[in-house]
Amino acid sequence: MDGIKVTMNGFITAFSNLDIDGMMVQFADDATAFFPIAHRSTFLDGKKAIFDAFSNVISKIRAAGLDAIRLDVEDVKIQRFGDVAVATFHIRDGDLSRRTLVLRRLHDDWLIQHLHASNAPLEKIQ
Repeated sequence: MDGIKVTMNGFITAFSNLDIDGMMVQFADDATAFFPIAHRSTFLDGKKAIFDAFSNVISKIRAAGLDAIRLDVEDVKIQRFGDVAVATFHIRDGDLSRRTLVLRRLHDDWLIQHLHASNAPLEKIQ
């Protein structure tokens, strides 16, 4: 599970530092994603589409005057099924941010094959 955690933590650390290149190196070329509806309402197909969507998110964060964000990951669960793994976790901020990463082992590296991100307002679920 160490390689899976390295990829997951590498992605989270890079995102915290608004490092788009560090984020994207964690993704497979044919990766797919769903972003929270507030950021993108359509399915993202391929690394370029994911890069463009994250670039937009990072631009908004930088426009707010930030050069980093705090991502406190909680409730991590990793399940491995041979050369595929599922990592789920929460990030609590103004919302309950739910994240699921589907990772695939390619050669000796674990890469994100799919990212599913959704947010739920905390005041509605507490």
